[in-house]
Amino acid sequence: MATVLIVEDEDVLRETLSSFLTRQGHDVIAAASGYEALEVGLDASSDVLVADWMLKNHIHGLHVSAVFRALHPQLNTILITGFPSRDLLEESDRCGIARLLEKPFDLQDLDDAVSSALATPSRGADLSPGIAAIAVDPSGQFQFASLRAQQLFAAAKGVATPQRLSEVIAGDALEQVESSVTEWVSVRPVGDRAQEWLMRARPRAGRAGWIVVLCPREEEQRRSDARIRILLDERGGSLKRTLVDRGPVVVIERDGVVRRLLVAQIERAGALCYPSDDLKSALRLLVAEPRVRSVMVDFALADGAMASWVAQIRAERPDIQLIGTGGVGAESELLAEGVSRVLRKPWRINDLIDALDH
Repeated sequence: MATVLIVEDEDVLRETLSSFLTRQGHDVIAAASGYEALEVGLDASSDVLVADWMLKNHIHGLHVSAVFRALHPQLNTILITGFPSRDLLEESDRCGIARLLEKPFDLQDLDDAVSSALATPSRGADLSPGIAAIAVDPSGQFQFASLRAQQLFAAAKGVATPQRLSEVIAGDALEQVESSVTEWVSVRPVGDRAQEWLMRARPRAGRAGWIVVLCPREEEQRRSDARIRILLDERGGSLKRTLVDRGPVVVIERDGVVRRLLVAQIERAGALCYPSDDLKSALRLLVAEPRVRSVMVDFALADGAMASWVAQIRAERPDIQLIGTGGVGAESELLAEGVSRVLRKPWRINDLIDALDH
C-alpha cells in the first residue's frame, strides 16, 4: 500500500493509529517527537506524514511537515489537532497541509484522509526550494539523498549516480564532514571545482553516521532557513542572543501580521510559540500544554476587558508570566491591570527576549 510516518507524543494514541494503519495494509513508522521522526523517517521515503500539531520538545507538527516536504516534495501531510483555530487553518493552508483532522476523530476519518492524501498530488511542492541533504554512514556511503541534493550532484557533472561522499566532494570528504559539525565549511564538488558549496553536518542520534546539508555559495543566505536549522538541530537559531527559558509561549494578538512576526521571532530565539486571536482558545492551549511559561496578551484585543482576561488566565495558571503588549502610553495601564511585564510596540528582538526572560 504505502509508507506512513506517524508523529504523535501520546503513547496510547500513537499505538492505536499505528496498529490501525498497519491492519489497513500500510507500512508504518512511528515516532514520539519531531526530532525522533527526523531520525527514523529521514531515509524511509514515506508517502504520507501524519503529525500532531502540539508535540513535545522544540518543534511542532507544522515544523516537522515543512522539513520533510523540503526533503520529499511529493509527501502529503495530515495534521492532527485539538485546536483548529483560524490561525492554524490559515497556516496549514499556506504550508500545503493535505488534511486537518480535529480530535477526537474516528479511525475511519484517518483512513479516508490517508487514502485522499495518497490520491492527491502534493500542494505547493514546487513553490519553495528544497533542502540539499544527505545521510551517510561512517564510511561515507549514502543512506539517503534528497531531490535537491541529487540536482546539485547532477549540475556538478560528477558521477551520474553517486553512492559515496567521496564521489561528490573533492579532497578528504569525511574529514571535511567532521569539520562541518561545529560550523559551515567551504567544499568543492568533484565534477566542477570552480563551484563552491557550503556544508554543515550533525551526527545522527542513536546511530553511526551524519546528516549533511549542502548549500551553493550563491544561496548562502539560506543557511538561516528555519527548516535547515531544525534538520541540523540548531535550536537556538541564528540569533546572537537566544532565550534562557525555552518553555513554550502563547501569543494572543489581534493583528495577524504582528502575530506571525511574534511566532517567527520567538521560535528563532529557541522556544515554541502557539498563536491565538481570542482568549477562549488560548485558555484551552494552557490546559493542554502545561509547559507554557509565558502568555503575551494584546492590550487592544482585550478592548477594556484586560483585568478580566488577566484574572481568567491566572485562575487557570497562577504561576504564568503574563506579558502585556501595547503601544506608547499603554504601559502604566497594563501594569495596573495585573500583567507581569509590558512589551511596548514597536519592539525589537532584544526587547522581546528581555520580556520573556525577565
